[in-house]
Amino acid sequence: MISVLMATYNGRRFIEQQLDSIRLQNLVPDAVIICDDCSSDGTYEFVQDYICQHNLTTWKAIQNRENLGHYKTFLHLVNQVQEGLVFFSDQDDIWLPDKISTLSSFFLNSDVAMVYNQSEIIDEGNRVSERPALSGGSQAKDLAFLLKKWPSGYQTAFRQEVLQDILTKSYQELPGFDYHDVLFGMLASLYGQVIDVNQVLDKHRIHSNNVTQSIASKSFNKTRQYRITYLEKVLNRYQSVKEVILKMHRKDLEPTVNEAIQLTKCRIGFLKQRKLSLLVSLWKNRKIYAGRKDLVSDVVYAFSLNRLAKLLLKIIKR
Repeated sequence: MISVLMATYNGRRFIEQQLDSIRLQNLVPDAVIICDDCSSDGTYEFVQDYICQHNLTTWKAIQNRENLGHYKTFLHLVNQVQEGLVFFSDQDDIWLPDKISTLSSFFLNSDVAMVYNQSEIIDEGNRVSERPALSGGSQAKDLAFLLKKWPSGYQTAFRQEVLQDILTKSYQELPGFDYHDVLFGMLASLYGQVIDVNQVLDKHRIHSNNVTQSIASKSFNKTRQYRITYLEKVLNRYQSVKEVILKMHRKDLEPTVNEAIQLTKCRIGFLKQRKLSLLVSLWKNRKIYAGRKDLVSDVVYAFSLNRLAKLLLKIIKR
């Protein structure tokens, strides 16, 4: 059983391309469930017409009675599935024809809990603006990696029982979890293997209205306090992961999450106090960072170097 889950909100402009790419997969999903979060642009009505037009008897469109937001809508969708594999979909991307078949094949290994692919970035006109750097074949990813670089929801597929156990135990209510990909992506490795197939299997669209763009466009545009607040949320996430680890009696993973917690506390302390000693500590632990950009960003925000940083970025991009 393969199910595709899509949350929609005012996505009428691009959704047809996404629906076409799912419908034309070389391995057809057994169910496609689309939940609209009270769109005002006709998205829900268009999806209903699309399903009827193509006689998609295994597809279903539902609509929330009130606007629940991205996170709760996806959690609601997960509860619609009882078994098999679950694929999450955005409303404005394009899947390559072999996305479902490629990711599904990795679940032949019964120990696999989550699989994800890489993505090309496209603009509003379907022009590719960014391609990922691929290295070798598929790779297993551990908790230490996923705490720093979890995949986006649209790239992922899960065993249904993994998602259901997370929701049954109400882990979604723990502090710091506010996106479905953060919740499921960070916790998946506690249930089994996580595999990066290291292949481009979809085209992710960045445009003025989607969630990814609203986050990406804010680079160096926020304040030091905003950065502190964000890292405090990250700290809450890590502490919640630790709580789950202890509940699952996975003490072997406790040092991994403790390391992430301590680094995040040090980052928050540096941003608040701007002490050289804390910066030295961060530099010594720079390999624990998700990437060099995060360390640079901490320095930029700590000393309010936003204008200089943005200027340097413009020069580098020329």
